[in-house]
Amino acid sequence: MTSLLRPRLSLLAITTLVVLVSLAGCGRPEPAAPPPPAVKLISPRSQLFEDSADYQSTLEAIREVKLAAEIDGRIVAMPMQEGQRVSPGQLLFRLDQVQQQASTDAAASEARKDVLNAERYIFLNDQGAVSTKERDFYITQALQSRDQLRSTQATLGYKNVVAPIPGQVGSINAKLGDVVRAGGVVTSVIDNSILWVRLDVAGEDAYRVRQGLPVLLRVPGRSELVARGAVSFVAPSLDKERQTLLVKATFANDQGSLRNNQRVNATLVFDQTGSLAIPAQAVLLQAGKTFVFLALSPQEARQRLGREIEPPPPAGSLVAVQVPVTLGTLQVGVYPVEAGLQTSDAVILGNLAQLRSGLAVRRATGAPPPQTRP
Repeated sequence: MTSLLRPRLSLLAITTLVVLVSLAGCGRPEPAAPPPPAVKLISPRSQLFEDSADYQSTLEAIREVKLAAEIDGRIVAMPMQEGQRVSPGQLLFRLDQVQQQASTDAAASEARKDVLNAERYIFLNDQGAVSTKERDFYITQALQSRDQLRSTQATLGYKNVVAPIPGQVGSINAKLGDVVRAGGVVTSVIDNSILWVRLDVAGEDAYRVRQGLPVLLRVPGRSELVARGAVSFVAPSLDKERQTLLVKATFANDQGSLRNNQRVNATLVFDQTGSLAIPAQAVLLQAGKTFVFLALSPQEARQRLGREIEPPPPAGSLVAVQVPVTLGTLQVGVYPVEAGLQTSDAVILGNLAQLRSGLAVRRATGAPPPQTRP
């Protein structure tokens, strides 16, 4: 009888163990599902986009004068300094003028003597004491002496080199005491208050160019705007060989931040149009087409997708839905929207490769709701 009870006890023990294990398993809570991924949301905003063309060019001062001595001489005075602001007529440097001053003084004495002789002979002729021929001879001599004096005075004036325009003194290529030759450039005066750039516009765009069109300047390699000017000259004809149109644009430089001979990127704006805009981080490129992800309510997502959302989104969450959009040309990190979006849409920004249509998402903590427009 003992041997018959042992199998029953073993079976009872096994059954009891299974029940206890099952009860223990039922008592553990299932792990909570991870929350939907957090996403940043934006709304398309209205923005001006430019129909424009870019050119590389060089700023040039409208007024730049290279100063050279018109006669040979030694520099005996140099009150100017590099970078100094000067006014018209201000002395920059002076050449040795002792010999020329002596010649000028002699010519002045000769001119005064001849004037006195001419006046005396005019008086005598009026009295009938001398002939008209004699009178005319001394008058002619006085006129010649006057012209000779003017010539020597002009030569003496060449010894003083003055600023012809307002501006700044450039690099000085000579020192006090140096002998300079006629025509040798000693320095320059540059007026940077107004500068211009040359734009060689392609022939196919020539019909679009007119005076007054805006031109924007940027430093190469940087995106911020440094100056805004306008077209001030349009050539009457195209370059025959290159088929380009010469256009010049001028820029006021009141702050003095621009420099003569500075390389710049110039943007000639043909037209400006308003359009909705989204940043490049909101655009997904697939098979040559452009898409965005919208964050929609579960009800809107079901209508857009035409199916149920699986798995069902948690309460209060949104649903990502991929939609095609038509975009224009990227400008400064922003696309103009031609079709597919409205100002009331909530567009997901960034991490688009990790999204798919029907995926539950939530607005990132602390991110403001997307702005809408009526």
